[in-house]
Amino acid sequence: MSINLCSDILAADLAAPGTLKSVFRLGRDPGDSPVAHRLQHIPPNDGRLEDILPFAPDLVLAHEWSSPFTLDLIRRIGIPLATVKDARSFADIRENIRTVAAALGREKRGETVIAEFDAAMEDARREGEGPTAILYQDLGSAATPNSILGRILAHTGFRNVVTAENEVGLVYPGIEDVIVLRPELLALGVYRPDAPSQARALLEHPALRLYRERYASEVHLPARDWTCSTRFVAGIAARLAAAHDAMTDERREQHSHLTLPPWEGQTVEDGLGRGRR
Repeated sequence: MSINLCSDILAADLAAPGTLKSVFRLGRDPGDSPVAHRLQHIPPNDGRLEDILPFAPDLVLAHEWSSPFTLDLIRRIGIPLATVKDARSFADIRENIRTVAAALGREKRGETVIAEFDAAMEDARREGEGPTAILYQDLGSAATPNSILGRILAHTGFRNVVTAENEVGLVYPGIEDVIVLRPELLALGVYRPDAPSQARALLEHPALRLYRERYASEVHLPARDWTCSTRFVAGIAARLAAAHDAMTDERREQHSHLTLPPWEGQTVEDGLGRGRR
């Protein structure tokens, strides 16, 4: 059984059919989980020891940040335990897949999932000095370059206007700061877009909305796809790659329309000068 959303997502991919007996309650919630539709028939738990014991599991899957008290009790009563870590890189995503796959005795399946993830990320790779961007989320947080989201921005060919780094992987620029940074793409990370909240209201600030409408491209990124930084971040990469391609095509089209009038006997410089007059 799994007692954490992050291990739920991995277990949904890796566990043999019929062997997953319970998942953390958020694993079945479509607002939080990219695999909710696959876990609806599995009983939920709240990650407490009293939820675990009735299932008498052969293995418990958890996160390194799961309750230390619960993890210690699981170890003390002798139930095998496997924990995944907080993924901050693509390598960490692969490591978590291998950790769970090994605990389940499903190593071959794990390598298949990794191969699919790598292929999807390669499809989303974009090279060169692309447009500037910011990944701005509910509550006004923005992804730093070395966060998983910052790495995805770079992987898909964008230049992150946020340059600060910290252990959390998030900074909190105000609306004015975002506008001053003048990103060409606003990638908006929205949690539960159909549920009004004060956190979401910040993204609808009139100044930010006007900037988005007049000066920047925009793409919406569902938060559940980067929850726990699993293989589903490839979906975020695909959306950003598509935005990159659309912006590149638009830029080329604009340049192709910048033609000069054929004034006879004048140089290009003369024509430009006359045009300005």
